[in-house]
Amino acid sequence: MPQPLRDPRRLGGHTLTAAYPPGDRSASFDTADGALLTLFHTRLADPDAFLERIDLLQRAGGYPWLGLIDAGTSGGEPYVVVEKVEGAHLAKALPESELRRLAVASMTGLAGLHREGVAHGAFTPWSVILTGAGPRLALLDLDALVAEGVTKVSETVATWSAGDPDATARVRTSARPGLLDETRPIGSLAYLPPEVLRPEPAAPAPPGDLFAWAAVMVFAGTGRPPFERDSHAATINAILHDDPDLDGLPEGLTGVVAACLAKDPGQRPTAQEALERLIGEAQLTVERAALEAVTTTPPPAEETEPAPAPPARRTTRRTTRWAALIAAAVAIVLVAGLGGYVLGRNRTGPATATVNATGVPSTSVSTLAAADDPSPPPLAAGNFTAPGPAITLLENPADPARLTGYRKGADTWVRTEGQTFTKLPAEDAEPARSPGGRWLAAVGPETITFTGAGEPFTVTPGVPYTRPTWSRDGTRLMLTTTAGKDDRPSGFVVVDVATRAVSTVDTDDETTGGESHFAWLPDGSGVAVGYRTETEHGVRFRDLTGRQTKAFHWVGETYGRRMFSPSGKTFVTYCPSGGTYCVWDTATGVRLASVALFYDDGLLYGWYDDAHLIVADPRGDPHRVVAMDLRGRPQRVLAEIPAEDDTTDLLLYYTGN
Repeated sequence: MPQPLRDPRRLGGHTLTAAYPPGDRSASFDTADGALLTLFHTRLADPDAFLERIDLLQRAGGYPWLGLIDAGTSGGEPYVVVEKVEGAHLAKALPESELRRLAVASMTGLAGLHREGVAHGAFTPWSVILTGAGPRLALLDLDALVAEGVTKVSETVATWSAGDPDATARVRTSARPGLLDETRPIGSLAYLPPEVLRPEPAAPAPPGDLFAWAAVMVFAGTGRPPFERDSHAATINAILHDDPDLDGLPEGLTGVVAACLAKDPGQRPTAQEALERLIGEAQLTVERAALEAVTTTPPPAEETEPAPAPPARRTTRRTTRWAALIAAAVAIVLVAGLGGYVLGRNRTGPATATVNATGVPSTSVSTLAAADDPSPPPLAAGNFTAPGPAITLLENPADPARLTGYRKGADTWVRTEGQTFTKLPAEDAEPARSPGGRWLAAVGPETITFTGAGEPFTVTPGVPYTRPTWSRDGTRLMLTTTAGKDDRPSGFVVVDVATRAVSTVDTDDETTGGESHFAWLPDGSGVAVGYRTETEHGVRFRDLTGRQTKAFHWVGETYGRRMFSPSGKTFVTYCPSGGTYCVWDTATGVRLASVALFYDDGLLYGWYDDAHLIVADPRGDPHRVVAMDLRGRPQRVLAEIPAEDDTTDLLLYYTGN
């Protein structure tokens, strides 16, 4: 507790009223205006740089950072004045509701700093103050800043690497609100990003804040830092080389944390991308107008291509989107602390709360009732091994989708009946089985041969094409036409199997950022194709004349021809924030789920049913193909493939029954 000063004195224009027990290198005081002043017993090598850093943080701060009120020097020693709050530092694992609240609040703070071009550089559990009104964050690690902690850590790393694991550089500070409250290594070694610990350490930067944030979330969720080991040298080695143990983190948070802990800073999401994912995982929505500002700005239906907006308008759009995003984040954090809301699976709704926060417009917030777990796929009723590559299929007659063909190099096998697969005589043919199995299209480089329900026939489109896909009723086959050295989509070909008519539709996708391949819209009335701009990936919808009807510019990179679920109500993309797969509502473009994979080469083969994806899991031998629910949990093994057969030239084709 601070002791009142009998003779109050002034420092830098602040009246000091009470003193905390002195630390080894600093002294802290309460001020007459309710703030906390800390005077550091050190001489700065560059006082101007210190004050410039304080000025940057002051201008970039805001919710939920503690106010950085003033800073300066007195007798050559630096001091800092910060907002004083009552609370405790993050020192142990939190309940899930508090953890989710902290995750959104702290990422909101980092996103605000990064938006102003400022990196925190020292985010640790000691940066977090848990108060009755919610988490607050310290804008800077004052001891590390003043002691130039990053430089000292780099020097200490060299000492540890030279074989002296007992070498330490520690700072002791007295317990005081809003600052550090225990002895710890400078820079909080266990939370530093890999790039700071390498022989030529990088300067603090936003990607490093994302790594530190994720490490703090692991500690807040499990009570253990993900990389802390028995010695400094072992801790450094773990940060540089080990995979984090994320066991114990709740569903929905794990994927964001894993992405932020990437060793390569270039592979981490930005703070704004991470914040968008966290808000989505919280399953809270703001009122419709705010939601549209955050997630929807589709072009008018009459536009045939995205018209470039003037700079002023684009700036306004980003500002509006940012304001709505922050409003949603603030609302989530505050609502989560009202006692009646748990940001987890056990929720009831809807319920609504209106939240007011300083500097943030009021926003109506509603909880969404968590969906029940989907019914798992039926158990496999038997297994058999297909010819060629040794693919062991574990099937059930009730499976809504099954393997109907596969390619290995130039060789192609197709399912002809039951458990029988037949090798096609032509090389480099792609098999396309229609839904229900009535027709098989063997798609070669120049011709397409149809066999099955009627008399066999062959068509020659006469243009470069790729990626055949059937309409849901099995009456029309579509192929993507390509142009240019990058083989960008330039249109599509439709073959009507009843009339054998071939029609070609040209679009402008090859000149407007088109990417990947065309997919049928669920009702067969049009097509969808991906596109990209300098800053984002999206999906365009077109009618069968090629006219654009709408676009979702925020959904990320398209999965292509198998993007739509069996019902057509949802579609899947590669998440715009990196990582793995996002599932979106087809009508509105609202994100419904994200699937996080924690291994490489998790190839997506399509949909098993509306609630499960078909995903390759190459870990172990044999490799497995699984039906995975939309929370990333494997529910059934569909196939097993020996590792030596599951090479990059093996392609599997699943078709709905």
